[in-house]
Amino acid sequence: MSQNLSAQFSGTPMSRDDIDRLLEQQGYGVLSLCDDGVPYSIPISFGYDGESIYLPFLSEGPQSTKAEILTDHAVARLLVTTISGRFNWRSISVTGSVWSVDPGGFEWDQFLETIDDNAWFMRGFERAESLESFQGWRLEPESVTGLERREQPVE
Repeated sequence: MSQNLSAQFSGTPMSRDDIDRLLEQQGYGVLSLCDDGVPYSIPISFGYDGESIYLPFLSEGPQSTKAEILTDHAVARLLVTTISGRFNWRSISVTGSVWSVDPGGFEWDQFLETIDDNAWFMRGFERAESLESFQGWRLEPESVTGLERREQPVE
């Protein structure tokens, strides 16, 4: 019997509805940036409003690596995964440009509402002294792909 054993490890494409649902439910992932050809990845909480992904950062001062790398028009990739077993997982990759969200601008309320709706927060956000500690960024998806594996392994 000739079965493709490696096929049991690869995923199948997710529908756009399933991708949107996972982005709305998950609330955290890994954001990857590039600094002169050197990759830089960080765990991140995010909010998703069905179109844009909002990324909240705590201000860390001028010595912050992400503050040095993250600029308007920078390209970023967000990886969101759920894994509940070797053959039961979902993975989404969102690539696009990032834009700062001005705390005094019209988009700030949308940013706050979206992260309040479905972002997952780490302890650092709970200890933030005020909203002034936040920096807001918006990732505009240009490429969105999703794979999933929900089948039993080949025997």
